[in-house]
Order: sequence, then structure tokens, then C-alpha cells
Amino acid sequence: NEAVFYEQYEAHMKAQEEQRDAAASAAAAGAISPEFTLSELGIDDPGEFHNFMDPPASG
Repeated sequence: NEAVFYEQYEAHMKAQEEQRDAAASAAAAGAISPEFTLSELGIDDPGEFHNFMDPPASG
């Protein structure tokens, strides 16, 4: 169902945005957050990061 997909996608993006905001706040407060650096690159999952650096042969 396309509507469900978009609803889930929107919720996912909102969650990522909130996570980035929280990480940015922590960094501004002087905390070092590994999630912040990943989010800065637009990558929230280290698995995605690995695939980005070393794409699967099938891709």
C-alpha cells in the first residue's frame, strides 16, 4: 500500500531528524557523539556506511 509506505517513510525521516537534532544539541553542549558524525554524513547506520564505501558486487 503506497499510502502506508509514505506514512512509514515520513515517520522514519522525522525520527532521523529528531535524532540529528538531539545529537547536534549534545555536540553543542560539548559532548562527543559518534552518531553525530555519522548523521553529518547523512548516514545513520554503520552498515549503510560500509555499503557506501564498499558497494556489493551485485549493485
